[in-house]
Amino acid sequence: MDIKNVPKHVYLREWIRKNIVDKTFANGEKLLSENILAEKFGISRQTVRQAIGALEAEGLLERRRGSGTYICSSSIQSHPKTMNIGVVTTYVDDYIFPGIIKGIDTVLSHYGYGMSLGITYNKVENEGKLLRSLLDKGIDGLIVEATKSALPNPNLDIYKEFDAQGIPYIFINGYYPALSCNKVVMDDDFGGYTAATALINAGHRKIGGIFKSDDIQGHSRYAGFAKALKNSGIILNDSSVVWYTTEDIESFFSGEYDRIILNRLSRCTGVVCYNDQIALKFMDMLSRNEKSVPEDMSLVSFDDSNLATLQSVGITSVAHAGSHLGEQAADRIIKLIENPEEDQTLIIKPQLVERDTVKII
Repeated sequence: MDIKNVPKHVYLREWIRKNIVDKTFANGEKLLSENILAEKFGISRQTVRQAIGALEAEGLLERRRGSGTYICSSSIQSHPKTMNIGVVTTYVDDYIFPGIIKGIDTVLSHYGYGMSLGITYNKVENEGKLLRSLLDKGIDGLIVEATKSALPNPNLDIYKEFDAQGIPYIFINGYYPALSCNKVVMDDDFGGYTAATALINAGHRKIGGIFKSDDIQGHSRYAGFAKALKNSGIILNDSSVVWYTTEDIESFFSGEYDRIILNRLSRCTGVVCYNDQIALKFMDMLSRNEKSVPEDMSLVSFDDSNLATLQSVGITSVAHAGSHLGEQAADRIIKLIENPEEDQTLIIKPQLVERDTVKII
């Protein structure tokens, strides 16, 4: 873990945790004093207390009044090597997910690991059940896609149990900002900037968006989108940005809300869509209302999935890394098993794949 890239209390917390897990600090041993830790790491005593408090809450440390802080390594449950990696994704058998899963499986198989696969369907209840099941079953590591990652998550305590048992995990696609975690993700901020810039470079100045509100990717793509408009001197009109959630998708694009959504985007000549699935649904909506792409509306989406070339008008799309992302996640979870302290985060810059949905005006 690079101390330059994480908060100081997080670095200290993980340093203490590692020394407990690898038994450098023995059960019942007295922890270094706050003053010594503060001096050793060049931080304040308040920062030291913050790190110790977090580990105390996990049961790894115990404060004794008038005596100091002691190691409780008995809280760490050792587990036998299973040669099995848990893989939890929001979906599995369509869109970009088969490629991701294939990439993971290829690398894990190369290292002699099996895979226990679970699907959340972007529901936190399913996520909790799957995580508990994997803990009970026993795994050496976990590759996981966060569920409703833009919202407060009720399962963070389970991830802390993985920490306590010394089981490393790495997030893909989305992650929880509340956790200090390794992740392999697309640079969605850059992707949003790239998508909006494609419309701006084609002469568009009235640009709207359709983004997903319950996943962090939607927020990051919106942030890049907004930045591109601002840098080009284009005013972002809030009414021209439509937000939806996982549960909204079918009803939003079924026809019932056509008038509302099209009215919101009526002043736009171009729209950035959250992904190719939404782009196709939006194109169908336009078609139902006797409008066409790109003649009446230009659009750019994300992921460059098989859906981007499903219709006669190919969708200009910011590409997802697919199997490469899966391969990187698998390779990095193996490295985390071997060296839990090493930072294995990777942020992949996407490329724009240009097709037919952007009209030059």
